[in-house]
Amino acid sequence: MANLFSRSKPNAVAVIELLLKTLNVKVSKTSIKTTLEEHPYFPSILSVSESLTDWYIENQVYQINKEEYNSDDLLFPLIAHLNVNGGVFILIHEINNKQIAYSNEIYSRVLMHEADFLKIWSGIALHAIAKTISGEKTYQINKIKDKFNFAKTPLLITLIIVFVFLDLNYNALSVGYVILLSLKFIGLVVSTLLLMYSINASNPLIQNLCSLGKKNNCNSILKSDAAKVTSWLTWSEVGFCYFICSLLSLRLIPSSIHILAWLNVFALPYTVYSINYQYKNKNWCILCCTVQLLLILEFVANIFTFDFFNIQLSPTLATSILLAFIFPILGWSLIKPVLMKAESANSLKQQLKKFKYNSTLFIQALKSQPKYNVSDELMPIALGNPNAETTITMVSNPFCGPCAKAHQLLDDLLSYRDDIKVKIIFSTADHDDDRRTKVSRHISALGLIKDTAFVQRALNNWYQQSSRNYEQWAIKYPIENNHSLNEVTRIQKAWCELTEITFTPTIFINGYKLPNPYQFEDIKYLLD
Repeated sequence: MANLFSRSKPNAVAVIELLLKTLNVKVSKTSIKTTLEEHPYFPSILSVSESLTDWYIENQVYQINKEEYNSDDLLFPLIAHLNVNGGVFILIHEINNKQIAYSNEIYSRVLMHEADFLKIWSGIALHAIAKTISGEKTYQINKIKDKFNFAKTPLLITLIIVFVFLDLNYNALSVGYVILLSLKFIGLVVSTLLLMYSINASNPLIQNLCSLGKKNNCNSILKSDAAKVTSWLTWSEVGFCYFICSLLSLRLIPSSIHILAWLNVFALPYTVYSINYQYKNKNWCILCCTVQLLLILEFVANIFTFDFFNIQLSPTLATSILLAFIFPILGWSLIKPVLMKAESANSLKQQLKKFKYNSTLFIQALKSQPKYNVSDELMPIALGNPNAETTITMVSNPFCGPCAKAHQLLDDLLSYRDDIKVKIIFSTADHDDDRRTKVSRHISALGLIKDTAFVQRALNNWYQQSSRNYEQWAIKYPIENNHSLNEVTRIQKAWCELTEITFTPTIFINGYKLPNPYQFEDIKYLLD
């Protein structure tokens, strides 16, 4: 069972967690999962490499010819890509005496013979080195979020258990009643897992539950026509409604127990249908079989506990039972479309990402835009590599919130890429009473110092201020009065009008305006 829960996350996510732990780099588990899975090419080695770069971890991907392989040439820890199960990663800790010590989402530091490794290794490897700045800037905050997210499911289960079993007068209750209550609670948990599978078949936890046996294939069972009552109703939903409604009725209306016993009898033919279908198809769904077992156990408990024919059904009791069944069913009918729509949107979003981040299509879309010359006569703030072939120009506003976010993204990009040049131009009203003009002239004056690191610090400090207090900031970064800077704001204002700048930030790549639907945060996936 320990292995089951250790496999409840995607292979790439688990291996990156192990690598970061080995490197002693602090990144929250939620951030690891989100950063990797939001990458358009997840779970490729590219998604791994670029995610590590986002956390300021130096890394290099190698394609090694296995015929020229020499373990002495490798540096550890090393992520290796294997050609098994559609492609998976392992973290190699060391290679000694022809034995490879590795870890993955299932095993920790187990050994594999080097010859066996070479048979399944694709030749792709990634080596990473941590730096003093490596890690997540908001680690402490996200760590708290991780703990909260981890506690949500146990807390919810605890609350349900408290609701079901607390405040019961066990002295006045029969053993059979408590057994039935427990069986229905377990049935609710199992049927909920089945329902989760019907909504998201790629859920790792449920996939691993369904793969506990060699002949299990939940997908072939749950996605078949036999798993549907109608085109819009599945047996998983019927099972979920059965257990939640009967549990609610049994808990709130103990006198409904005889009615529920007959309901269980009417459900038994389904157990025959389900087991027979799985037997004929030589495939078994462990969750489905668990549901059938619970229905049978419930029937046995009823036989040895109650008199089936001792039914006293009053109008009040009938109405109460009916309400206990109606409310959960109505609730599910309202929630289901929302969940299905959200899952469909997530799936579509991931597919569109791969289309959107196709570099060939991006270049075509980019070069279909008008091209503008961003000459040095505009006196832009210049950062990064002055000889780089790729120039990113940002038209900014010193008091623009989105510009502050875009500037942070630019700063992050410059921190790990030395092959880009950044130019910043300010959109102002170009008159002395405009506060934007005052700040942009000041920053332009700092740009004349030719100390790009100092200018970058000044920009960072300006955009990181919550109050954007010019007077306080200007004291930290003083300048000499330079009336020629009035001409700079005039030229930049004219250029902004020429390029039809209607909002900030506006981004240009090598003079081409970034086209819709691309946004600035997409750039890191599109630049070669």
